[in-house]
Amino acid sequence: MVDLHIHTSFSPDSHLPAERACRAAAARGLKIAGFADHVEFLPADEAYVDLIDSTKILTEIERLRDLYRGKLEILYGAEIGFIPGKESQIKDFLDSQPLDYAIGSVHYVDGILVSRWVREQELAGKDFAPYFETVLAVAESGLFEVLGHLDYIRKYLFAPQAYRGDDYEEIVERILESAARSGLVLELNTAGWRHATEEPYPGEKILKRFAELGGCVTGTTGVTGVAGVKGVTVGSDAHKDYEVGYGNGKARELLRGAGFGSVEVFRQHKRSSLPL
Repeated sequence: MVDLHIHTSFSPDSHLPAERACRAAAARGLKIAGFADHVEFLPADEAYVDLIDSTKILTEIERLRDLYRGKLEILYGAEIGFIPGKESQIKDFLDSQPLDYAIGSVHYVDGILVSRWVREQELAGKDFAPYFETVLAVAESGLFEVLGHLDYIRKYLFAPQAYRGDDYEEIVERILESAARSGLVLELNTAGWRHATEEPYPGEKILKRFAELGGCVTGTTGVTGVAGVKGVTVGSDAHKDYEVGYGNGKARELLRGAGFGSVEVFRQHKRSSLPL
């Protein structure tokens, strides 16, 4: 299958050389590997946009495309940390890059890194609604092709099994409806299977609801005759070579069971469907 969420050493939190990531992807039988290194819009972050050497990244991707031609297709993506109020700056960056796709994710809430914010909320007995409100802003922004790890706040909870997803059903419904209307693809992020949550981001219930809404079918091109709903892609959120392509088989079965017939990929922002 595919993995559209791989972090290489061009992300400050990864030490995985891009070539090693390609070697791992090819060895695991992936057809398409998408590099989606971090781009953040808070100056204090190590992946702040002004620190990104896009020319160096693209040069390495072009070299690897030549090296792996006929063996592995390599896509140039970016995982954008969405900050409300920074939409014009984000758009300027996206317009300046020859990206295949952009993943919109939430890594900060009220200027606080999600990993810390979630635990502070949990310890104070507060809810996580502000996180989902920011995710809704991502879905409504029109800036991205892919909505990243929808409910990954579960990763950082001291007691993830006690998380009550039903408390956020209404706002998650609004997020899914916005994605379905705009053609935003939902990411099945398999990293959750590596974490204490033991479930991907988002989980089966949300995936099935997105399928009931029809997924997102706007502007779909590519494979014809694919039975099932369209509107999801798969990413491992890999930061190490052994995480590349992680959970692809389980993802395929989960998506089929939820009603999806394909996974979506992007080339120069144009979407196509690959049958599951």
